[in-house]
Amino acid sequence: MRPMRLTRIITAVIVAISLIPGKCFSQVTLILNDSTPYQRIGKFVYYLPDPERKLRFEDINTTTQKTRFIKSEQESNNLGNKDMAVWNYFQVCKTTNEEWLLEIESYNIDTAELYYPDTLTGEYKKVVSGRFLPFTTKKYKSNSFVFDLPIRKNDTATIYLKIDTYYMQYPLSVSTKLAYIEEAHQRDLLAGIYYGLVIVFMFYNFFVFLNVKDKDYLYYVVYIFFNAIFIGQLKGFNAELFGDNFHFLWNYAPGVIGLTSMVSFIFTRRILETKKRVPRWDRIILYFFYPNYILIMVLSVAGQNLYASLLNQFSGLLALVFLFTLSIKVYKGGFRPARYYIFGSFFYFIGVLIFTIKGMNLLPFSFITNNAIEIGSTLQMIIFSFVIGDRLKIFKVEKERAQDDLVKSLQENEKLILGQKKMLEIKVKERTQELEEEKERSESLLLNILPEETAQELKEKGFSEPRLYDSVTVLFTDFKDFTKISEHLSPRELVQEIDICFRAFDDIVAKYNVEKIKTIGDSYMAAGGLPV
Repeated sequence: MRPMRLTRIITAVIVAISLIPGKCFSQVTLILNDSTPYQRIGKFVYYLPDPERKLRFEDINTTTQKTRFIKSEQESNNLGNKDMAVWNYFQVCKTTNEEWLLEIESYNIDTAELYYPDTLTGEYKKVVSGRFLPFTTKKYKSNSFVFDLPIRKNDTATIYLKIDTYYMQYPLSVSTKLAYIEEAHQRDLLAGIYYGLVIVFMFYNFFVFLNVKDKDYLYYVVYIFFNAIFIGQLKGFNAELFGDNFHFLWNYAPGVIGLTSMVSFIFTRRILETKKRVPRWDRIILYFFYPNYILIMVLSVAGQNLYASLLNQFSGLLALVFLFTLSIKVYKGGFRPARYYIFGSFFYFIGVLIFTIKGMNLLPFSFITNNAIEIGSTLQMIIFSFVIGDRLKIFKVEKERAQDDLVKSLQENEKLILGQKKMLEIKVKERTQELEEEKERSESLLLNILPEETAQELKEKGFSEPRLYDSVTVLFTDFKDFTKISEHLSPRELVQEIDICFRAFDDIVAKYNVEKIKTIGDSYMAAGGLPV
């Protein structure tokens, strides 16, 4: 009897305790205490998909509807790519005096509605947030969505949360305000480091572009900028940085991602010279990837973000394989700078791959998977900074080498010119001497056939006035029977004989001041009586 009575007493106590309202004894209740100031609550959450978005809070806040909810087995809630609404609820018991917050650690939430019971009346109140709303309407100005959990100490409450978006990743966490500030500070610190590096690398490469006039640096600046915009869109920093002036853009995340991907292909075509080195692959970029990203942007603007997001994820994985294979092919083709692209892009490709696979619900939500793109992008920028610095060094070396080659070429040209100048001077001198000798021969010949006075007049004027002399005797002589004599002599002997005779005539003419006129064959003409 005693064992039976004891069993009944224990059972009655348990039932009585379970019926006490507002106390923290349920096994599925989230306990808020000082020992765990921050924790992910995915496994405490029950969820109910609402694909048609017809359910209201009054519909699901019933005992019947609660039986339809599914208990989450994930620490971070992730339903993958689904354009719908999802109702969530969890029970929470607060055992501390601290103020607590509920945070949705994702910015890719269109709208989020929190329902919580009033601490005095018990009636549920609603708080709305999400990226569709202006940033200034948020109570907590951060890149995530944060709600107060107004629960009194030792009270138990059921919290409802409606999520409406097309990318169903919404990791939930609760924390004290102090723990939230510390956690947000760490995230902001990492974001500050990333965007600080972005600004540094953008300015560095822009100034390098201004210095060396190489458009590759300008293309890289544009690529870094759009990549930072892309990451800022994923993480919610764009709305925080640019405010509500560009709020309309924050609703088109897939379009922004598509634009960024298109810019990355433009940068790749430029840096790898695909049009010149791999024209067939270049045409794939022009006629497949470009239209694909244009379609993504059109779908996003048309409000079809789910399909735009799915296309982004599919084309993102395809682009990773394509670009990596393309860069290897270009490198094997002899374009050595492609190795920098391969090495620098490897980490970024891995980051995009991890983030995309996480979006397909194949990897759990964690610090690494959630920040994979930022980590990959940062490593890429660091590696590319060394690459570009090395390229600048190579450029300087090539410039100095070109200057040295130019100096050597100028020196060789100078030597060649000096040599040609000297050679020309020698030839001019030789030619001048030849002309002088020719002139002397001409003058000598002229004096031989003309009087000196007449010859001088010809040299000075180019012509000579005819002169009339009263007493001039013209002598004309030739050899008698010259034709018969020449028949018995050889040409050489004949010339020698004539030369001997004419030389003798010259001596006689010179002796008696007779002016030799000319010789023709065997004839000799002279004039006497001319003034000397």
